[in-house]
Amino acid sequence: MNTAITVAVVIVAVLAVGYLLSYNRFVSERQAVEDAWSTIDVELERRHHLVPQLVESVRAAAEHERELLTEVARRNDAAIEAPHTPAAANTWEPPLVEGVAELVALRERYPALNSQANFLRLQGELAITEDRIAAARRFYNTRVEKLNRRVEAFPSSLVAARHGIEQADFFDA
Repeated sequence: MNTAITVAVVIVAVLAVGYLLSYNRFVSERQAVEDAWSTIDVELERRHHLVPQLVESVRAAAEHERELLTEVARRNDAAIEAPHTPAAANTWEPPLVEGVAELVALRERYPALNSQANFLRLQGELAITEDRIAAARRFYNTRVEKLNRRVEAFPSSLVAARHGIEQADFFDA
């Protein structure tokens, strides 16, 4: 009888420790996802500050492109005002990136832009920012994948369901 009680207590203790360790891993992984998103958000904010400057530097040399310049500025403003979550960013990010790419492509139609130091500097900063966003996106999506896998896997899925831990959104834009 004593042996059965001892075995039962040991089993309950092992399960309790496993449960606590699983919960703490979820807390760590959720925080890692949030930290990774913060890195992306910082770079997106940096881009949001560069786009209006780029629009202004192009405006002088490419006045004929007023509609494109206005549209890129509008998309940038919409992105600034939109919620900065992965799900929302997947909606507003692609049109902004497309507009910025069109803006940078004006360099081919307007050779005068090649001689503008400000335009070239901004284009370089924008390229660096895009590289940082891509790297941060890969890191973020890796963290999300790890968290999502644990949310779905048994027995950690029981801990996730008990504490309302849900899968995170990927940033695919």
